[in-house]
Amino acid sequence: MFSHRYFVRYGDYQDMETVKPASLLDMVQDISTLHSDACGYDMYTLYEANLCWILQGLKLRVEQPVSVGKPIDILTAVKNMKGVTSERGCILQQDGVTVAKTIANWVLFDSATGKLARIPKDMGAAYGFHDFEDDFFNYGKPAMEETDPLWPVRVSRREIDTNNHLNNQKSAEILMDALPEGFRFRDLALYYKKSAYEGDILTLCRKEIEGGWYVELKTEDGDLCVAGRFTE
Repeated sequence: MFSHRYFVRYGDYQDMETVKPASLLDMVQDISTLHSDACGYDMYTLYEANLCWILQGLKLRVEQPVSVGKPIDILTAVKNMKGVTSERGCILQQDGVTVAKTIANWVLFDSATGKLARIPKDMGAAYGFHDFEDDFFNYGKPAMEETDPLWPVRVSRREIDTNNHLNNQKSAEILMDALPEGFRFRDLALYYKKSAYEGDILTLCRKEIEGGWYVELKTEDGDLCVAGRFTE
C-alpha cells in the first residue's frame, strides 16, 4: 500500500481535541492524487489524454475520534479496476491504530467525447491491486430519501476544482453544514450524481433518519447533485 504522513493544521481542528471529518476527506483526496503521481498517472498525464477520474461514491467510517495532537498516517491502494470503474480504499492511523477508513468508487471520464472511458490495461498494471479483507471495503450506493429544503447555496469559485466543477470534498463539507450542532457521525455514505458549477444555486435539503441524517444538494430544477447519509 502507498502511504503518506499528514500533520494536523489549525484549520483542521473541529474542537480542541478532534479533527474535522471534512479534513479527513481532504487528506484522502490528496493521497489519492499522490498515489496516482507515483504510478505515472498524474493529473497532467491524464489531461493530455483527455481523461479524468470522477467520484461516484464514497464511504467513511470514523472508528474513534481523530486527535489533533498526533500525525495521521494514511495507507491507500486500489482494490480493483473493472471496465470504467475503480475502487480505492484508505486506512487512516494514529500511533499504528486505525482511526478511520474509506472506500471510494471512481469512474474514468473522457473529456473529449463527454463519455465514460474504459480503463486501459496498462493503468491497472501500474497501480496493482490490494485485497481488502474487511467487509467495510465494499462500496454500495446509499438509499435515497425524500427531503425538506433548508436553504439555498451558491457555488463559489473557491469550491471549484481542476475539472471545473464543484469539488467532491467541498460538496461533502456543504452537506455537513446541515447537520445539527453537536451531532457526531460514525458512518458517512456519499453518492454523486450530477456536477455543479461556479455560480449555480443549489438547495440544501435534509431529512432525519434512523440513527442520523440524510442530506442532499439539488439543482434549481430539483435534480440531485450529491447525497449523504450520516449515522452514529
